[in-house]
This record gives sequence, C-alpha cells and structure tokens, in this order.
Amino acid sequence: MEKQHLDRNILMYRLYVLFSEPLFWGPVLITTLQELAHMSLPEIYFLESVVLCLCALLDIPSGALADIIGRKKTMVIGRIFLCGSTYWFAFMTEPLHAWIANILWAIGYTLQSGADRAFLYDTLVEAGKEREYNAVDGSAVGARLFLVAWCSLVAGYLASFDLRLPLLLGLPFMLLPLIATLGMHEPTRSKVYSAAEHFTTLRLGIALVRTSASVRWMVGFSALMATTAKVWFFMYNPYFEIVRLPIAQYGVVFFLLNVVAFTTSRFAYRIEERLGERRCVLLMIGCVAVPILLMAALPTMASAYLVLVQNVVRGFMRPFSGAYLNRHIPSSIRATLLSVESSSATALSIVTLALFGVLVRNIGVLAALAVLGTSSLLAGGWSYRTYRKHLG
Repeated sequence: MEKQHLDRNILMYRLYVLFSEPLFWGPVLITTLQELAHMSLPEIYFLESVVLCLCALLDIPSGALADIIGRKKTMVIGRIFLCGSTYWFAFMTEPLHAWIANILWAIGYTLQSGADRAFLYDTLVEAGKEREYNAVDGSAVGARLFLVAWCSLVAGYLASFDLRLPLLLGLPFMLLPLIATLGMHEPTRSKVYSAAEHFTTLRLGIALVRTSASVRWMVGFSALMATTAKVWFFMYNPYFEIVRLPIAQYGVVFFLLNVVAFTTSRFAYRIEERLGERRCVLLMIGCVAVPILLMAALPTMASAYLVLVQNVVRGFMRPFSGAYLNRHIPSSIRATLLSVESSSATALSIVTLALFGVLVRNIGVLAALAVLGTSSLLAGGWSYRTYRKHLG
C-alpha cells in the first residue's frame, strides 16, 4: 500500500472511531427512553435483550457480507443504518420508535463491528506495519473516551433545558464516520472470511474452555464483569431520579466516569505491576459489587457518584484480560478465545437482562440493585475461589 493511502486510512479510521457513537446521549439515554418514548425500565431491559439476540444472529452473516462486497462497503452500509437509528431516537415519541431505532442500531452495529477492525488490520498488513495495530486502535479509542467525557459534561445541562436537545445535537456528528468511511481506500484482504471457519473457531474455543481451567476462568470472569456492568448501567438514570440528582449533574457524573475509565485503561499495566494479578482480581470484584450494595442500602444523592468506582473495571478489564491471555495461552489461539469470550458475555447478558427486567417490575429499582450487588458479590467470591484453586 502506498504511504499516502496508509496515512489517509489511519486518519480516516481515527475520525471514524472518534465519532462512532452519539456524543451527548450517555448521561440521559435511559431517561429519554422513559420520558420521550414512554417506556418503563422493565420494557427497556426486554428491548436490550432482544437487541443482543439480534446482534448475535447477525454476527456471522455480517462477516460474510464484508468478505463478499468488501470491508469499506459493509462499513458504509452499517453507518447508514446507524444514522437512521439516531434519527429515530432523536424524534421518538412512542415505544415503537424506540424499537425501530434499536433494530436499526443492531443491524448497523453488526455490519460495522469486526469489519472496521479488520479494515484497519488489513491496511497495516498491506503496509507491513501490523505490529502497530494495538497502538493505532488504542489511541483512537482513548481519544473517543476523552471526547465523550467532555461532551457528557455538556449533555446534562442541555437536558435540563430540553430532554431532546442532546439527541438532536448528536445527529450531525453521526454523519462524520460515514464521511470518513467513504474517504477510505479499500486494502487487500489479509484473510478471506468463512462462515464454516467461524463455527470451527467457536467449536475449538469451546473445547479449549472445557479442558483449560485458566481459560475457563477468564471467560467466566469476563462475562460476569461485562454482564453486571450492563445491567447496572440501565439503572443509572432511574437511580438518579430516585435520589433526586439534578439532571444537569448527570453530565458531571458521566464526565467523571469516562475520565476514570480512560485513566485506568491508560495506566492498567502499571496498576497490575504494582498490585499483581491476584489483587487485581479482588479489586475488580470489589469495585463492582460493593458500590452496588452501598447504592441500594444508602439511596442518597452522594451515592449516585458510586457508579464512578465501577468504571475502574470498565477501563481496566480489557488490558487486564489481554495480558492474562498472553500469560496463560499461546498467541496462536488468542483470537479464538476472544470470539468465545465475547459470545459467552453476550449469552449471559441476554438472559440476565431479561431476568432483571422482571425483577425491576416486581420489586423496584433499589431492591433489584440489592439483588444485583449480592449476586455479583457471591459470583465474584466463587470466581476468586476458583482462581485461587487453579491459578493461585
């Protein structure tokens, strides 16, 4: 690949990642679904579980499409669906609009997810710089976290004037990744996708999980952390309302939690060097379970800021799991395990979100938080005991 094409692709990829998600929605997303689309929290949980099922079903076909028509075209189609999704979100007035928006999001997300990273990797392979993949992708994601943090600070104040303002303001920015994708140069594919190969990968990964205690532990632990975080996230806005946190402060909370995630991700290797693997496992379990229990037991405005603690895990988990896999498995099967790890987290999230939708409807947000915190603590304790038994 010519240097000008390489530089252009990397620049466009950074722009694509920077604006790949709505900038102002995070702090008020659940509140907008409740107030503008008139959905209850249990309905939102059910909607999310259906969306995750759809993503899982579309994962393999979307990968096949990327190989048939090319990564760039697949990403363009995905971005068009995502732009349509943000439009429906911005102007939603009933539950049907939220369903349409989420279905469009699921289609768009699965089309671009994987194709975008494969595009970057193929670009670097063609230029003989595949070793730079982690650095390029990591810096792009870090820049997005930094931008979203500052935009979250603004979002709360916008919502205090009009709840629809953050949604409307985000619309033009969602066009930028589409423009960036159109400006990319399609690289030569380093590997042709095969649906049969994908199933073989999953089968081999599952077999490895069954036979390797170290791998089995990481897959289960990652799924536990990811699922707990997802269920907890959907309770953020309802909890803020219960403790009467001013909506303008929603943005402050999300600004701080993004700063926490960015910082812990940036210095993850130093944290693990200082604490060691075993203490890091304990730290993550505590950062997830304890704040949830405290929020349920002490529903005060100050308790709303306890969500910051979980974002230590949000920023730390990806670097930690990557380093763990490098220590405990050969690099030749790392991609296989990442596929199984992701599938396991999705499967657990589908079931857990549906379950907590029922719980919230029957026992309320605070009691559901108590159940989530207790379950996380017990599952985390069992996970740590398993870790000590097999890994030490």
